[in-house]
Amino acid sequence: MSFGGCEVLAPAGRMSDIAPLLEVGADAIYVGLSGYSARPESSDFSVGEIEEALGIIHGAGKKLFVAVNANVEGERIDELCELIKKLDKMGADAIIIADYGLIYRVSEFIENAELHASTLSGTYNAEDVRLLCDMGVRRIILSSDLYVDEIADIIDRVPEADYEIVADGGICFNSNRQCLLPHFGQKECYNVYCQKEYELLLSGKSLGRAKRIGNYPGKLHRTMGIYLGMGISSFKIEGRTNDFGYILQRVKDVVSSKKFFLEHLREIPGMMHYIRRSNWYGERR
Repeated sequence: MSFGGCEVLAPAGRMSDIAPLLEVGADAIYVGLSGYSARPESSDFSVGEIEEALGIIHGAGKKLFVAVNANVEGERIDELCELIKKLDKMGADAIIIADYGLIYRVSEFIENAELHASTLSGTYNAEDVRLLCDMGVRRIILSSDLYVDEIADIIDRVPEADYEIVADGGICFNSNRQCLLPHFGQKECYNVYCQKEYELLLSGKSLGRAKRIGNYPGKLHRTMGIYLGMGISSFKIEGRTNDFGYILQRVKDVVSSKKFFLEHLREIPGMMHYIRRSNWYGERR
């Protein structure tokens, strides 16, 4: 863990997104590999586009991560591994993978890029973290349905790993790894049905509005100090398929909070008082 590190990780669904994200202060940008990410292909990047994006992002002194987190059929694995080898050689800073088997396979040949375990890998406990680290994973993107005390316990037990959380985006009471609702219509017509409002009907007659199934999106930027104190070093904004104006504002919010909390590190031990006795920016700094 690099104390003082605080990365704002922003999503790009189009090449035109990259420059504005860098301008507002994103430290790193992630994109999906076309045909192999858990989003529609219209919001993904081809290998050629990723190479072009790398030139822009590295030219600005920032990092580019590539998400390969879709469920991939066995007969496509060899093809995918060849694409990952290309991404590794061209300078991608990290490959984000959800599948344990693919992580193991990629760890055998990857040379330059870091391996990051996607939140869709469903990492819930320290045993998962240790297993992934033993497989060559550098960063763990924790499951978004963990609570603060669970996150603190995991980091206490495996402090050598690098940790990331979804700071702005989808959170759920269900397992991201198992739920198909957010990934329905992966090719196109992308819909997150659990986030929709519903109306109850009986024989065509309205009985009233129904509660949404999913939780409202998480927005942690105003409490970033707590997560910094626990040892989180990367704060991810989700939303490659959302309106770009919405995403840009979310990135600005997290960047603004990063600046505030890094200027007020001495206050973080007080923020952590009711959570744990020690923290990364107090006794462990």
